Amino acid sequence: MVLRMQPGDRIQLFDGAGQVATAVIRDNSSVELEGMVNYPAPNCFLTLIQGLPKGDKLELILQKGTELGVNQFCLTAMERSIGLLKSDRKEKRLQRWQKIIQEAARQSKQYHLPRLEVETFSGILSAVKADLKLLLWEESEKTLETVLPQLRPQRIAVMVGPEGGITQQEVAQAKAEGYQPVSLGPRILRTETAGLAIMTILQYLYGDLASSQHG
Repeated sequence: MVLRMQPGDRIQLFDGAGQVATAVIRDNSSVELEGMVNYPAPNCFLTLIQGLPKGDKLELILQKGTELGVNQFCLTAMERSIGLLKSDRKEKRLQRWQKIIQEAARQSKQYHLPRLEVETFSGILSAVKADLKLLLWEESEKTLETVLPQLRPQRIAVMVGPEGGITQQEVAQAKAEGYQPVSLGPRILRTETAGLAIMTILQYLYGDLASSQHG
């Protein structure tokens, strides 16, 4: 069933940078703006660096990550990645991923549209800037609570490996760029669960997940 908007119906328009307009449909070709609201940028900018997983797991990560308030997705092929991007399908896949992010942002009222970047592992390490850099690694003896600061960082980057995890060499490269390996406890979480779990925690501690304000 297709729901068609009628003259007199109200709609919301947003530009992906925090500006949201309320408008009324006047006829089949025009709308009338009623008001404009500018939503401020997030207090804590969250970046999820995701090692490319196989199948449709990435679509789940992008959708639910957007709902949770991730501000930037950085996708990269790691040594144990299986879901590599083939050059002849890359543009089509990127368009689909962008559409998933846009639809999730609209549904969840995430008015600052998350960025999507695909880069090599070394490129990601040098490009991503953050006050706090975390690497989820099951072999780490550090727990999350031991590395989280009391004061809210302005930018946090979290790296999650693909199925099979992150190799020792990749851990060493990440540590050289300031990433702190941490564990999320005794359970081994799937790649599509780990990033969402820590983003939920970070949004509660430093973001708007505990806020009573609604868009």
